[in-house]
Parts: sequence; structure tokens; C-alpha cells
Amino acid sequence: GAVVAAAVLGASEFGEKGVALPFYIMMIGLAISIVCTVHIRVSTNADGSAPSLDDLLAAMRFNIIIASVLIVVCVIFLTVFLFEEEGDTLDDMNEIPFDETYPGPRLLGSIMVGLVVGILIGMVTEYFTSHTKEPTQSIGRATEFGPGPVVIQGLGMVMYSTVVPLLLIVAAVLGAYYHCDFYDHAISVCGM
Repeated sequence: GAVVAAAVLGASEFGEKGVALPFYIMMIGLAISIVCTVHIRVSTNADGSAPSLDDLLAAMRFNIIIASVLIVVCVIFLTVFLFEEEGDTLDDMNEIPFDETYPGPRLLGSIMVGLVVGILIGMVTEYFTSHTKEPTQSIGRATEFGPGPVVIQGLGMVMYSTVVPLLLIVAAVLGAYYHCDFYDHAISVCGM
């Protein structure tokens, strides 16, 4: 839904380029996520035992960082080359204006905001679902008193876990509202 919404908004602002950008972003994200998923590596411990859950999570965190850096690099090239004007050369691209005449940097900033917010939401989710962290352990401690407290504690943790992602999304939307337009909001969501 976010891609289609961004494409519709982009059609009115940038024409074909505005329609293509959200699809290109999703295509780049999908390709990089497939490549990075295939290359997750976790070695056995020195004593020959299987890796722990913390080792697996560390490998996944490292993979997310690598994927994010690759996406940023690809999106930089995408926004520069998709929105360059007719007759521009690579030498001219060194003097890109950061105003309304050239939308590349503005759109790149929106994509970066979406990417950072998405990563932070993932980190919050990992905190609230990790077996080594307090929220999950508090649900486990509630089992001493029966199934009712487990449900109540679980619902409480679920409600509590939505606060930070909600605040991150609100901050991203409000920040973009003062500096960008609706298309930038939609592109930011595609960056998530």
C-alpha cells in the first residue's frame, strides 16, 4: 500500500520519475535483503559447541547494518541519477543545489529518516521480545501465579512496547511535515 500511495503522489509532483522512485526503492531493498540473508554466517564456538542465541542475534544485527549501508549507497545513486536534468554530466553533479530546484537531496533525507526509524523500531522490538531482557522475563515470572497474571502481564508489556515505536513514527511525521511535502512522507515510509 505504501508503494502505491507514494507512486500516486509522485505522479502529480514528478511525473514518471516520481512514480518510479518508490518501486526502485522497494526493488533495491528486496534485492539487498535477499543477498544479505543468504550471507548470514555464524561460526561454531571454540569448543565446538553450537552458537548461542546471542551469537545469532549479533550476526543478524551486523547484517542489518551492512544492508542499511548498502541501501543508502544505492539510494544515493538512484536519487542523483533519477532526478538529474537533461544535459547534466557527472561533473555538474558535484554542484547539486540543496533547494526546490533539485529534489534528490530532499528525497534522500526522507528515505534516510524512514530507514533510521525502521532500524530503531526493530531494535525496540528486539528488546521487548528477547528472552534475556526484562520485559520477557517479567512475563515468565508471572507464571508463578497462574495463567491470569501471565495474560495481564503480557498485555501490559504489549501496550508498553508500542510507546517508543509510536513516538518514533510521530517524530518522523512531524519532522517531515515542517520540512517536506506529502510525497516525502510516502517516500520515508518506503524507506522503512
